[in-house]
Amino acid sequence: MPFSRLVREIALTLQPLGGDSMRWQSQAIQALQESAEAFLVHLFEDANLCAIHAKRLQRSVTAICAYAYECGLSAQALNVVIDIVTQANFLDQSSIKTLMKGLYPAGRVSSHLVCRIVASLGNGRDKPSAATQNLLLRWVIMIYEVLESPTFVSSLYAVLFNMLDMISLRASICHLLAIITRRKHVKPFRIQMLLELSRTIGNEPALVGLIRVYKEYYPDVIVGDAAAGRASRFAHPSCEWRERLHVIHASNVSKTEALAETASFKVMRRGAKRSRVSLVPEVHTSRADESSITLEEIESVEGLVEKLDRIDLPNQMIAALDDPLLQKYIGLRPSNAVTKRIDQWLDLFFDEQLETINESGGASKALAELLGKVLNYTKFTKNFVLCYINDWDGLENQIEVLGLLAYLPIQSFEELQKSFLDKVDTAVVNTSADGAATLLNFYTTLLHHWTCHLLSLDSTTSSLSAPLHPAFTALTTHASFLCLSLLASAPPTLATTSTILSYYETVARGVSHAPLSPHIRIATPLAPTIYLLAFSNPSLSTLSRLCSILATYKSAFEVAMAARPGPEGTPRPPYHEYLHEHINTFNGFLMDICNLLWRSRAFNTSDPNALGCLLPASVVPALREYVEALDDSLPTLFSLSQNSVLSALSIACFRDLEDAAEERGEELRVRHAGPVSQRSLAVLAAEGGVVVDWTVYREEVLRCLDRMGVKGVTELMFCTMKLLMGPRVAGGGVA
Repeated sequence: MPFSRLVREIALTLQPLGGDSMRWQSQAIQALQESAEAFLVHLFEDANLCAIHAKRLQRSVTAICAYAYECGLSAQALNVVIDIVTQANFLDQSSIKTLMKGLYPAGRVSSHLVCRIVASLGNGRDKPSAATQNLLLRWVIMIYEVLESPTFVSSLYAVLFNMLDMISLRASICHLLAIITRRKHVKPFRIQMLLELSRTIGNEPALVGLIRVYKEYYPDVIVGDAAAGRASRFAHPSCEWRERLHVIHASNVSKTEALAETASFKVMRRGAKRSRVSLVPEVHTSRADESSITLEEIESVEGLVEKLDRIDLPNQMIAALDDPLLQKYIGLRPSNAVTKRIDQWLDLFFDEQLETINESGGASKALAELLGKVLNYTKFTKNFVLCYINDWDGLENQIEVLGLLAYLPIQSFEELQKSFLDKVDTAVVNTSADGAATLLNFYTTLLHHWTCHLLSLDSTTSSLSAPLHPAFTALTTHASFLCLSLLASAPPTLATTSTILSYYETVARGVSHAPLSPHIRIATPLAPTIYLLAFSNPSLSTLSRLCSILATYKSAFEVAMAARPGPEGTPRPPYHEYLHEHINTFNGFLMDICNLLWRSRAFNTSDPNALGCLLPASVVPALREYVEALDDSLPTLFSLSQNSVLSALSIACFRDLEDAAEERGEELRVRHAGPVSQRSLAVLAAEGGVVVDWTVYREEVLRCLDRMGVKGVTELMFCTMKLLMGPRVAGGGVA
């Protein structure tokens, strides 16, 4: 199977939900890795079938190496490759060389794998070729620093040393032995063997290099000319390969280790060097006696639970900013005294930093470090940030400052704007061309946290029983103007469009939660924003996400408008009463999108609530005349069949209908050339083509889109068009 087709199948299988981009990415990476490993298994099977597959194998090897270069291969995938290389197969030497050079591990390499490689060395009918064995040894040398247990290779020292008489492998074996040689390996009989080998074959650079390693341990034993001559430096075989491996591990291994540290139940130790340069101290407990229990003694979750009530506090509680175990302890045993100790430390530090900023005009590296740690732990330093952002340039420590501000609690929007948002808006927007997009990402995160907070509250609490959340609507409206500014100020890029859609997806999900509908007034997107998203930068993803957002808003309106007075007859609060014009405007969005995609009535204004996509009445005739000059029709130009991002999928869907008809035994004298329209279907049926109803065809297109993961268009049509609702939704009509 070609690799490109494999990737396409992955994309169709994932079917990403809404705009949850992070979740989609993790699913995509996992699916791609699983598929690549399945690809390796397929290659292994092919490699043992027949030599006629050489060309296909070459493509497979190239695809695997390309994937390994980007993401690295898991332990399972590495096992498959080593199986391929070490066993008899029809892979040519060039393919094996390419495969071994592109064999980047994604994580630590198991000792078992190294053992299998060493076992494949030597002479024998079932052994790999000498060139392949050299490649295997070279790979072990290159990945030595990422072995799970480097000391394990030391246990194979005798096996490797006894292979020094193999001319083809001697240079690589000497290199590997030079890396793993320790004083315990330098034995008299080995020194004697090396000296005899040197006298027999001469001063080979690799052998001379190994003898010099031995001489470092016993300089008085190895004398004479044995260590003379040109010697190998035993440098890494490929510095470029090594750098790429470090990049892969930085993105893979570090995340795994960080997760393991966070989930561990041991005190974290950074090592002596890192401890000296770190701002936050490690966990240490003094004044402990025989009956004391310290955090340093805890090694498991059972130990923490069993001894929780008897643990002595460490010397400096500020260590909780870095240590996951101390964080767990504070969370399980909260104490005002502990909180006060941490607050006092932070107050002193931040006061010093403010003085430094006032004196020198710039922030220190220590401030950036601590802000990052505070962001990861508390998410709250309001008093300091309130002072800091007065002189903040919007660029320095941007990630940390915006990350902290994203956890601001719900409060009066006027107070929030005066204290924080006005200053943040001014500072961030002026930093760069992407400043507005960065600011919108901040608002998206802030609204997400507010939504999570509101959902965590009980509906009977005073926080939700009073209408204190106009701030949510006000912030939504404020950010909506930023979205419109992003779209109108310059031709939007795909990245900008995606940022705006992510914002509205967050808002739509927030207002669609039934428990929140009595307390949050729905603020719809600004009308120009909807149409700019639909037309200015068309793509399948953009159209699907926009339709999904509108469908979510429609569902939220239905829930809010269906609210009834409480059991005691208490009336609904006035902020629930949506103005008739407000509802009609949103219905206009729905009608316009349906007119474009489903009803083939683009820019029509005669339908109830239709806005004609806000196109001036004087422009429509000019557009119609221009399109008709191209032998086309303006009303149908954006339909499922002719829309620039849907037309290819629509005609492919119709081809499937024709193929299905032929499989049923129907004889088709003619096939549709496309694009499909209601009139062309009638002509096609009259000329002996497949007989398909216009509505059935469009429904089938929606189902095809749904199967391909483009769910937004289908979702909007089925929840909006009366013809498609059926048993799903009672009632009818648009909106």
